[in-house]
Amino acid sequence: MKLFELIEDTSYRLTGYAGPDRFEQEIRRVTADRREAGEGVLFVCADFALGDGHNSAHAAYALGSRVFLAERELPLPDDATVLVVEDTKRLLGALAARCYGYPARSLTVFGITGTAGKSAIAHTVTALLRRAGRSVASLTTDGVDLNGELRPADCIVPNAADIQALLREFLETGVEFAVLEFSSYMLANHAQTAIPFAALLLSNFAPAHIGEGQHKDFAAYRAAKASLFEGGAPFLVFPANFADFSVPKRGEKRLLFGEGGHLQALDAVPVIEKRSFGTRFTLCLENGEKEQIFLPVPGDNAVKNALAAAALALIAGLSLKEVATGLCAYAPLGRLECVGTYEGRYVFVDSAYTGQDLERALDTLCPYTEGRLSVLIGSVGGRTRERRAFLGKAAGTHADFVYLTADNPDCEDARGICEEIMRGMQDPSRCCIVPDRRRAIERAVLEMRPGDTLLLAGKGGEAYQLIRGRKERFCEREIVAAVLGEM
Repeated sequence: MKLFELIEDTSYRLTGYAGPDRFEQEIRRVTADRREAGEGVLFVCADFALGDGHNSAHAAYALGSRVFLAERELPLPDDATVLVVEDTKRLLGALAARCYGYPARSLTVFGITGTAGKSAIAHTVTALLRRAGRSVASLTTDGVDLNGELRPADCIVPNAADIQALLREFLETGVEFAVLEFSSYMLANHAQTAIPFAALLLSNFAPAHIGEGQHKDFAAYRAAKASLFEGGAPFLVFPANFADFSVPKRGEKRLLFGEGGHLQALDAVPVIEKRSFGTRFTLCLENGEKEQIFLPVPGDNAVKNALAAAALALIAGLSLKEVATGLCAYAPLGRLECVGTYEGRYVFVDSAYTGQDLERALDTLCPYTEGRLSVLIGSVGGRTRERRAFLGKAAGTHADFVYLTADNPDCEDARGICEEIMRGMQDPSRCCIVPDRRRAIERAVLEMRPGDTLLLAGKGGEAYQLIRGRKERFCEREIVAAVLGEM
């Protein structure tokens, strides 16, 4: 697409080179990532948490970009064209969508947000649709699932242009359905721009992610989540206890899941057997249709996530029987997933990284534990220090023993992070610090006895450790398997 076509309805002030040949230039990509700059690339200077793109303009120029969208004039050579606008982040998605031919218009796109459960729901919906023969891809905090292969996420949260490029890739590979997870950070930066959603879903909502470097208060956090629903969609899906979520009705169909909703789980009971963990319940629709489900994941939250995923799958056209068959066969990666068993010892992994999530995970595992319930935790370095004491309090209150260790410490000292977590514990004698996560896992597994349960918390499906700015491969499943194999 030529530059003049791309920006034809954009209000801007032109600085720098203004020759007619520049406006005839073909633009093949729109990006806010300097690594993707180059000839024929419109570089958008957007101010994100990881850095202000205006400071990357020289690097983008050096890679070949000559057209820039910015909120102020840029000190670039005379052959650079700078379009000065009021808000680059608001334009980023719209320009990228136009550049790529509006790929979302040819896809059925589901958007998911909420405080917890987003990734688990997205993975489950993807699995249900794929099992039923639909072509589907997803974007979650775990990465991109395309054709059944997961491309792990890097350290940078995708912005609006990244998502439009991804949707184009989905379309070009024959995908019919796209399932997209949106964090509140993504929504606050307008990552949902220019996407005509078929359905939008709120997983749940609770006070979280508030504080330094996050949302300034609860109202701001709620507004960020609610912004996904402002553009409207034919279907909105909410938990029954958040039936409106302050979203005005515009004639869309609303589906509620959970007690009192259109989709309910009746007569739920935990299943505790030697080779089987999970929950058995009756999936019931408002019209009276029912299916028996054995969900191979323990806990009430897993059931709620399954109901949410079922709602989207039904919207996609699956029958209740297809949904039930899929739910019985799928356990989301890294969400209270049992990764090792040995003579009555059970090892689970979960992505819980806040005190509230950790409480929920430990309380779920408690009924499945005859002996000692232990947890291995750390906290991400370089941010959210205020959550560490709450982690310690939750671990010390809800587990019998705590192993404190590293969890993506980056440039922080892992032992120092562990000591901050320990300050939240009422009885520090029931914990130990092993800064090396591999050694901590090995020790925790070796110290288990028959009847014990061990939860490895924080990483879930991640397969890396972030240390001093570098990602190092780290797979907890492999470590657990190796230790159990030698027992």
